[in-house]
Amino acid sequence: MQIEVIRNIVTTRLLALGLEKILLPFDTPLTSPHLPILVSHDIAYAKRVVVLFYEHTQDLGIIAHRVIGGQGGINSGSAINFVSYIQSQKDPKGLAPGIILANTGQLRWHRASKRALTQTSWFSLPSPSAVSPPLRFNPAKNTIPQNANTTEHISYIFNAVIPRLVNPSASISLIGVSESAYQLSLFIDDFTNFPTWSQRITSFASLGTYFHSSDIKNAAFADWFEKKGRAYIVSSEPSGTFLAGPRGRKKVEAHGCPVFSLGEPYYSEMLLVRGYKAVLDWMAEVGYDRGYENPKLERLDFGGEGDDEEAEEVGWIGEGG
Repeated sequence: MQIEVIRNIVTTRLLALGLEKILLPFDTPLTSPHLPILVSHDIAYAKRVVVLFYEHTQDLGIIAHRVIGGQGGINSGSAINFVSYIQSQKDPKGLAPGIILANTGQLRWHRASKRALTQTSWFSLPSPSAVSPPLRFNPAKNTIPQNANTTEHISYIFNAVIPRLVNPSASISLIGVSESAYQLSLFIDDFTNFPTWSQRITSFASLGTYFHSSDIKNAAFADWFEKKGRAYIVSSEPSGTFLAGPRGRKKVEAHGCPVFSLGEPYYSEMLLVRGYKAVLDWMAEVGYDRGYENPKLERLDFGGEGDDEEAEEVGWIGEGG
């Protein structure tokens, strides 16, 4: 009950900020399997659109319950502060970027209540007794068409939602977190998808990802990702600190793009809470410049005698290994 109340409060506040709820797949009746996303009411007029794919374990608009129920509160632990900050980033003409909050979490369809649920909520559904097993999940009946998993949802956002709702000339600032960051990297790396979307995505922030340069199959994507992407990982370094280049360094794996800290030393779900301003400020700096490239950065560490040897750099090695 408490979680449901929090969901409703978050949704109400996001709608009050000018977002609209859209049901996917498009033109689906309320009685048929569907899931919600949230988009700016004026997204068709936006010159730049920020698209967020968050953790696959969370409800729409929720970032971290540990913050919602603790220090920080609802606005900090949800997408409310995130959305408000984007709306404050107006261009010289007074126009703010558009926003799409994708929904990689609520991908299970509960037929009795006719709503989309996360896996956690699915396991929390009432059972006949304390020792009864959780409700059986039937892929044929309890999934949402064209949005059965994170991969399908990402594909639907890019191939159906953006073409239908976003101005064809608008640039895209892309944010992925954890599993979503990994799947987004695979989507853009795909030889079919890359030619189209590499031209529109001006910046790609990959938070808490486990996608590494060795996962890259497309040489064109490798070059693009090094110039347009940034990885943000768990680190005790202050927010915005440069940690490593695309080829990695001692104790920092090679992600194929520059790597930064957001000041969160422990939990990947806290990265956006701690560092959304740093991520969005970089995206605002890139703005609409499709020719933008990451600056060449170098980190010099001066350690003591007991420090480990510098690890050999490992970068993209191509299809042949």
